[in-house]
Amino acid sequence: MHLLFFPFSFLFAMLTNIRNLLFDMSILPSKKFDIPVICIGNLSTGGTGKTPHTDYIISLLKENYNVAIVSRGYGRKTKGFKEVKSDCSPNKVGEEALLLKQKHPNCIVVIDEERKNGIERILKDYTEIDVILMDDGFQHRRVNAGLNILLTTLKSPYYKDYLLPMGTLRESKRNAKRAEIIVVSKSPKEINPTEKKKIIQQLNLNAIQNCFFSEIQYGNWRCLSEKEELNPIEKYNIILVTAIADATPLAEQLKENGHSITHLEYRDHHHFTKNDVKKILNNYKEDKSAKKLILTTEKDAVKLKLFEKDFENVNIYFAPINIRIRDKEEFDNQIEKYVRTNKRNC
Repeated sequence: MHLLFFPFSFLFAMLTNIRNLLFDMSILPSKKFDIPVICIGNLSTGGTGKTPHTDYIISLLKENYNVAIVSRGYGRKTKGFKEVKSDCSPNKVGEEALLLKQKHPNCIVVIDEERKNGIERILKDYTEIDVILMDDGFQHRRVNAGLNILLTTLKSPYYKDYLLPMGTLRESKRNAKRAEIIVVSKSPKEINPTEKKKIIQQLNLNAIQNCFFSEIQYGNWRCLSEKEELNPIEKYNIILVTAIADATPLAEQLKENGHSITHLEYRDHHHFTKNDVKKILNNYKEDKSAKKLILTTEKDAVKLKLFEKDFENVNIYFAPINIRIRDKEEFDNQIEKYVRTNKRNC
């Protein structure tokens, strides 16, 4: 079946390779800013964990630096530049940008399809900013980021993938050479040293690249409408509601911990409707067990809060996500050193 898409992937490869060549030869302009710019991206169409890793880096830097984040605002129903406020609608700014703003209210978060324009607006309006993070900007080459962090999952690394539409790659895997850091995300808690070494060999790192492995960790579940937390020690019947690229890690963890789940899975960045909420509630009501609840992801909770009144008197929680970096000290030091040595003098 995949072979049917080969001619289209070949054409896509030609177009993206020509585009990258034009940027490499400076025929197409790429702007470098006099401020540290960190790009967190991937080669594939999604599901590598860009936003949680961006969240990790914000938390790392925000105590000592004024951090701003620029995102495309994927999934929003608007266009152009917009500053994200904590009370914005996810339909207008995208759930990822809104989530980052709500988790880091003192950071500036803006959305713009043209990241270059977004960064220029930040520098004009917020002269105190020390460092800018681009969430999902690896293919946005009109910005020449000073530090590129490329994510790829352990389960589906880019070196085993193919270009669209045969696979999920947005550009040739050889363009991974533009990244200074490659993170193998969604790795297990314990990874065999031989397997780890094999993966690093297949990544074919160059002399300036460092490779790190990260894993997803889920915190205590939090109530959608209150500050209440639930430590899921007991076993529950769970209606799992997800609209993300890859909900497998969360679903597998729930099953491993002995929970019974009914998974209502929607496409990535799905905008929930009243009918969706009705279906979710019907599934919840049909379950007659004493210990039951609705569980969703941190990103999807941002959108489901729009229907908070519909979920009154219903046990609905979301699972906060954290990133654990192996060799954390080395990773953190590389990030902090880049920001420290490139911080502009005011």
